[in-house]
Amino acid sequence: MNISRFIFGDPLKTENMSAEHLSKTKALAVFASDVLSSVAYATEAILLSLGVALSVSYSIPISLTIIALMSIIICSYWQTLKAYPKGGGAFAVAKENLGEFFGLITAAALFIDYSLTVAVSLSAGTFAIISALPILADHAVSICLVVLCIVTISNLRGTQDLAGVFAIPTYSFISALALLLICGLFVPAETPDSSVQDLQQSMTQGVATLAILRAFSSGCSALTGIEAIAGGVTAFKVPQYKNARITLLIMGLILGSLFFGITYLAHKFCIIPNFSETVLSQISKKTFGTGIFYYTLQTLTACILFMAANTSFAGFPRLAGVLGKEKYLPGRFANLGDRLAYSNGIIALAVVAFFLITCFKGQTQALLPLYALGVFISFTLSQAGMVRLQIRERQSNWQIKALISAIGAVATFVTLLIIIESKFIDGAWMVLILITSLFFMFKKVRKRYTETDSELDLKSGGLNKYLIHHQNLRPKVVVPVSKLHKGTLQALNFAKSLSDDVTAVVVNVNSRETERLKLVWRSMNFSMPLVILSSPYRSIVNPFLEFLFEQDDRDPDRGKSIVVMSSFVPTKLWHNLLHNQTAAVFKTALLYKKHDSQNTRIIVEIPYQMKQNNS
Repeated sequence: MNISRFIFGDPLKTENMSAEHLSKTKALAVFASDVLSSVAYATEAILLSLGVALSVSYSIPISLTIIALMSIIICSYWQTLKAYPKGGGAFAVAKENLGEFFGLITAAALFIDYSLTVAVSLSAGTFAIISALPILADHAVSICLVVLCIVTISNLRGTQDLAGVFAIPTYSFISALALLLICGLFVPAETPDSSVQDLQQSMTQGVATLAILRAFSSGCSALTGIEAIAGGVTAFKVPQYKNARITLLIMGLILGSLFFGITYLAHKFCIIPNFSETVLSQISKKTFGTGIFYYTLQTLTACILFMAANTSFAGFPRLAGVLGKEKYLPGRFANLGDRLAYSNGIIALAVVAFFLITCFKGQTQALLPLYALGVFISFTLSQAGMVRLQIRERQSNWQIKALISAIGAVATFVTLLIIIESKFIDGAWMVLILITSLFFMFKKVRKRYTETDSELDLKSGGLNKYLIHHQNLRPKVVVPVSKLHKGTLQALNFAKSLSDDVTAVVVNVNSRETERLKLVWRSMNFSMPLVILSSPYRSIVNPFLEFLFEQDDRDPDRGKSIVVMSSFVPTKLWHNLLHNQTAAVFKTALLYKKHDSQNTRIIVEIPYQMKQNNS
């Protein structure tokens, strides 16, 4: 317990919830780290897709197109924040305005995007470290997993602790990158090799167009994470949606400036991307050399990329909480943990990220083809939902607002088609399959909850058989016994308090122990019978169940036999490994192997608490 408190902190009271709300300054560090960190790899993704021949002419126009798209998306989400101040983001917008089908597709797409964001961010951060320290190249996966563990624990501690930790490196990274861009303007430009221009002229129009489209789709990874603020409005201080709007606008201005600046310097210095050093590292070397500032920037870049995973840890658990409340996921996802964080969602995301990092061996470029598809599905459906909302409510200036959202929906839909076409073979098909699978999982969970609620509802009728009439109560009670001890005596005494029709049962899997039990039983003069069941195949469950079913059939008007069993609770959790847990085995078998569909069997477990000891 003390170790847990040291790692995760002391539990927080529910009334402290308001203290966990974030100011705009801290919220920018928590929610925008993913978007801001994308400048470290978005330009590189564009250049890798364009190749040496096309990067000279098309990298800047592509970056400007992506910035224009970002502006449209931010304008649309500016409206969403006011329309949905209680959070829910794209899922709430799509479900309420387009229906359950599109709402669940949006939720599934965001789940995939959040999971990939964690894996991509940690992989990219590790790549930044390896660029500065190539000796660590063989330990990429280990570095990713260690940082994943740190980020997970930080989120489990709660938002205030998290924001305090993340604010300093976030703003340090922004400042350092701004200084790099300013100083880079004064460094002489480099002239591209004439062979590059010759290679570009020799390319066919079709090949060039395909490369440009692929570069655009890769660069759109810079826009992932914008939705997180819309999904986390409730984390802001009052007035929540206004503070969220200001944070969204500031985030967009910083992102656009840094992204274009990095792309411009890469073009100016004729940077050629490679798999051993990042583009940002090359720019920093050309601007400052390999002095202390270079290593400082690489360290801050790694930090912001590692922290970028936190955007998903802020968004995924809240979305899972909304789905849990609406019964599309297990209800436990809607529960707050000791530190007022959605602990179950945080742990679930960490497990998925662990799987992705391990499978793709921490390679950023291997994960990028799967990236951005999910978030652009959510962008498109969210903005289409806002169009429906504006048309339906017809508030002031609704035509202009609807037009903005419509332009955003069309723009992101076209981008989505480009991403699917250019990345399908590289792995986007897997994302489409996963989104479909999650959709059906959500539907299945909701159906199961609906069936359960319907069956348990008091309005469903047939209540008489569930009402206990004490004057007719004389149940048949069966007590499984393995050996006589204090716990067994407790169970037998309780069974006698229920009824005078009590039968003790022992399954004979050890003749010597059974004979000893019979002798002790006679010596204690118990009034209830002891039945010995043979077990030629050494099974303890099947002979007991067969006997129990026979008891059920005896005098069926009295219902099924009640099973009273003893168990003991060790003082240490690991002590459970030393015992057979027979009671748990019996209980599992009784719950899931039914003799008939009539009535529910009552199972009573009498725990015996072991005394505290120091072992």
